[in-house]
Amino acid sequence: MITFLSYIFYFIAASASPLQRRWLATHKNIKNEGQIRLAFQVTLITVILSFTLPLFEKFHLHGNTLHLIGLSLICGLFGSLYFVFSYTAQKHIEAGVSSLVSNIYTPITIVLATLLLNEKLTLIQILGTVLLIIGILIVSRKHRIGRFKFDKYFMLMVLSGIMMGILLVAERTLMKITGFSAGVMLSWWSQCLFLGVATIITNSKSVYSKKDITITGVLRFLQSLSWVVLVFVVGNLSIVSAITTFKIVIVFIAGAIFLKEREDLPIKIIGSIIALIGLLFMK
Repeated sequence: MITFLSYIFYFIAASASPLQRRWLATHKNIKNEGQIRLAFQVTLITVILSFTLPLFEKFHLHGNTLHLIGLSLICGLFGSLYFVFSYTAQKHIEAGVSSLVSNIYTPITIVLATLLLNEKLTLIQILGTVLLIIGILIVSRKHRIGRFKFDKYFMLMVLSGIMMGILLVAERTLMKITGFSAGVMLSWWSQCLFLGVATIITNSKSVYSKKDITITGVLRFLQSLSWVVLVFVVGNLSIVSAITTFKIVIVFIAGAIFLKEREDLPIKIIGSIIALIGLLFMK
């Protein structure tokens, strides 16, 4: 029963967060301003709530200090770029499409893990990558401006997925060195720091209410926490990764129901299913 409830918690939290961000971008920010500040405020809330993570594993730091600092800085740089690219594109990319496109981080993570962490890349994973790209091309029809060209917001979403792939490899390495809680918290704190500096440099102004910021931050944290809880309860990363991949189809359907994003829905569902099969091959 606990495992079942953990899966329910994940699918609700992991679907609600991108849907809420998409709604916020389309209903509360006509000019699409203040995205860097919003990203900083969201990560700040996540950092504050991250102090609950030691409930799952005790916080402890060990390993080479310079390695920890270097990996934390990588997490901060690429994590902050992920947030900026993703939040900027969110207003112009439907929730289901952005959820699918951001999964480009999966093959990126696999390739980097193969090169840097000596993890094996298999032929079935390569096939999965091809299917994922085919699925992305199918759902990108609205954003194509040429045979192999896409509008800037679609490319920003692709870039956000690439940034996430690099972030996850660095974060995973941190966790291997100093443990789960410390690794995740160092990554989140560093991302918040980089976004804070970016907010000051760009003089990004807030255009959202405190209520909107709080809800966005809490939902983002719950999305991250739901993954933590699921892995902790199930104890098998491969099984969890395979099952949670179905989120992309759920977000497409939920976006059609709650956000009325129904244009070319049958084609998008087909594309998401092809991408889903590809992602399952990569697990």
